[in-house]
Amino acid sequence: MRHDLFVSVIIPLDNDADILPGFAAEIDAVMRGHFSNYELIFVDDGSADATRSFFEQASSDIPNFRYFRLTRPFGFEAAIACGLEQAIGDVIVVLTPATDPPALVPQFAEQANDTDGIVVGVKSGRRDRSLVYRAAYAVYFAMCWIFLERSQVYGATHFIALTRTALNALLRIKDSFRYIRVLAMYAGFAVASVPYEASGRRVPERRRALGPLIVSAGNLIVSNSDRPLWIAAVLAALMSLADFLFIFYVIGVYFLREDVQPGWASTNLFNAVTFAVLFFVLAMVCQYLAQIRSEIKSRPLYVVQGEVLSNVMPGGDRARNVVTQEDRAEALAAKRAIS
Repeated sequence: MRHDLFVSVIIPLDNDADILPGFAAEIDAVMRGHFSNYELIFVDDGSADATRSFFEQASSDIPNFRYFRLTRPFGFEAAIACGLEQAIGDVIVVLTPATDPPALVPQFAEQANDTDGIVVGVKSGRRDRSLVYRAAYAVYFAMCWIFLERSQVYGATHFIALTRTALNALLRIKDSFRYIRVLAMYAGFAVASVPYEASGRRVPERRRALGPLIVSAGNLIVSNSDRPLWIAAVLAALMSLADFLFIFYVIGVYFLREDVQPGWASTNLFNAVTFAVLFFVLAMVCQYLAQIRSEIKSRPLYVVQGEVLSNVMPGGDRARNVVTQEDRAEALAAKRAIS
């Protein structure tokens, strides 16, 4: 058992009350058996089921957990971002309760700590998916490779472990959308991939609709790269240049040839000038948008509605890493007594 490593485990939730009892018991047993100091951070992305009531009832049974409920569904990535900003561990592990095995958390944490970098899980069994799914993922990954400066690991999941140093670097990246699988590549730390078998807690497995997946893929690329705007600017500039060259061609034909049909030169000249100006303006707008895109960060990622803390701490006072209500009351009473 490790006594010198504080591990934070972030578990995003989305209407997962049906699998929470078994998962909570399993992750609790794994953490108790491997680490003296740890915390379990459950982030509820505005679930409509009995997720909140489960944690209110389990606050006296499950040790070292913190439960955050967002006011509405802000999205899976926003829930992870909430957990990352709340984590206080030396190593932070993110896992999805429906598919990621808790038994691998110690391995991920140890490897991230030993390499002082980032460990990314790669789910095996993708060959079992349909041909359409695999083709769509290949197209998506190719787009990431083209548009992102550092693309994510092929087949990477949200099962990730990173050190406090790496997390601090990621938290400095301000973005309206945070995609941990991509941001992990930007930090510059060593990235190791670990293949694993999905746990399959829910049968049948939930399948996300194609529409939201396409929107999510587009948001991931757009929110993490300026390359689409720069590519659009370059293409618009090339089209504008082609139109300006066509203008000279039309003028040359008008003055050098005598068999030009009436109205041909004026019509083509008008169209060429119009499109040349439009493409030039589009190129300039794309450049300006690429410059100011990172400065427009007005919306919050999420809003926390409530918080539930466990009041059971194993291993005595020295192993505590979550402050209980009694601790807060004692600290406040001592402060008042001193003042």
